Amino acid sequence: MAIRSIESNSLSAFLSNGGISMQKRIDLANQTFGRLTVISFFGSSSNGNALWLCQCQCGNKCIVDSQRLQKGFTRSCGCLRSEISRSNIKANNQTKKYMGNPKNFQLIDRTNLVASTLKRSNNKSGVIGVSWDKTAQKWVARLYFQGHLVLNHVYVHMEDAIAARKAAEKRYIVPLQKQYNQTHQKNQLN
Repeated sequence: MAIRSIESNSLSAFLSNGGISMQKRIDLANQTFGRLTVISFFGSSSNGNALWLCQCQCGNKCIVDSQRLQKGFTRSCGCLRSEISRSNIKANNQTKKYMGNPKNFQLIDRTNLVASTLKRSNNKSGVIGVSWDKTAQKWVARLYFQGHLVLNHVYVHMEDAIAARKAAEKRYIVPLQKQYNQTHQKNQLN
């Protein structure tokens, strides 16, 4: 068995850390990674990596893991991702045809009326919110309203699913459409 010699200061550092070898932290202060400039050390993450307080070019501050900075995984506070998403949306032809039309964003009481009443291109039933479930071999009626599924039932007959969807629309969507129409008419008069 070969025994390696260990310098006494390395051995004492090893023993003072409870027998765990700790790598020395690389100081990243004042270095720039993408849009982020490192301000100061912020502590350690649960995995032992150093955390750094960074200033983004947009003015926001954020805390980033040293590995993510050095490997280029994190290059901004999130503003870069937002800019890329915005440019992708603007470049998308499907999105372009709906942009600028206020009727596409009829938000009333946290509900987009267009999304709730627009038939999708892949709709096979001919009725909004009614679809065929291949697995169950039954019809499904759904209505998503203010962040919740208020209707999600399975029916043997398509007519029953359609009736359930129409009843849910009458209860949830129609009052909002009336509210929108009243508000829209008032705005046009002013």
